[in-house]
Amino acid sequence: MDDPSAASPASPYQWDFVTPGLPDGAFDAAPGFSPTPMELRVMLLAHLRPRAESLVWDVGGGTGALALEIARLMPRGQVHTLERDPEAIALLEQNRRRFGITNLHIHPGAAPDDLARLPPSPDRVVLEVGRPLGDVLRLVWQSLQPAGRLVISTASLEGLVDATDTLGQLEARDVQVVQATVHRMQRRGSQAKLAAAEPLFLIAAERP
Repeated sequence: MDDPSAASPASPYQWDFVTPGLPDGAFDAAPGFSPTPMELRVMLLAHLRPRAESLVWDVGGGTGALALEIARLMPRGQVHTLERDPEAIALLEQNRRRFGITNLHIHPGAAPDDLARLPPSPDRVVLEVGRPLGDVLRLVWQSLQPAGRLVISTASLEGLVDATDTLGQLEARDVQVVQATVHRMQRRGSQAKLAAAEPLFLIAAERP
């Protein structure tokens, strides 16, 4: 099989495997921006559990690696991402074209003020915002369909506490908390070492 990374910029990136987990190098990057590591994307997807025709919100989408991964796995569904950084939006659009994704919709804006730009009643939400989280989380929770799933990712302990406290007040079901750290081997000359990516807290919950 041809090397999928050999695709020209004018043609969609080819990835013929059914498993999630696009290589990090498949995404166009820019100074100051890097995709969520592949191993963490796979874990977030496993907790999100999108259906074939899900309506997914990705709030605080960044460069969109996770949103693109979700959209690729559910071509009959729709993913709407909300992002405030113009440079991140430009990179996300660039990667959307690179992968030939048509069911990912990009909305400039920030939560909570611009959540109304997203279509109502998602059944899956990924929330990737820092503090203050409580107001954003409550508004997202009100929009989420009953039995819908929410996955929050945060790199801070304060974000973890804020999220779990708020979910407790909202009487969320099936709350799960995971701390994930990815170590990858790097070689320098004849030496090899394991280098860690930034740890991530993952909080998953279901609305009653």
